[in-house]
Amino acid sequence: LEFAVQMSCHGCADAVRAALDAAPDVKLLELRPQEQSVLVETTAAAERVRELLENSGCRAVLKGMGGSSEAPPGGAAVAALGGPGGVQGLVRFLQ
Repeated sequence: LEFAVQMSCHGCADAVRAALDAAPDVKLLELRPQEQSVLVETTAAAERVRELLENSGCRAVLKGMGGSSEAPPGGAAVAALGGPGGVQGLVRFLQ
């Protein structure tokens, strides 16, 4: 999973790292504060990982989702949707 995370300093990046390190089912692959990007490998739901990231004090949104190396090749895209009244959700499109 790739998330866009609003990190304004190295302290934010440290807080994100600590929040993810506390979750045994989430493996941090890349943390790029300059690009405000976090890449993880996990068996947890995307929403759970987003909550972990936001518990660090930084806002986060899912940018993309990939499959395992055993998955058939093809394109994929993810859209995060939100509306009035707190309605929100994720849609994953697969080729």
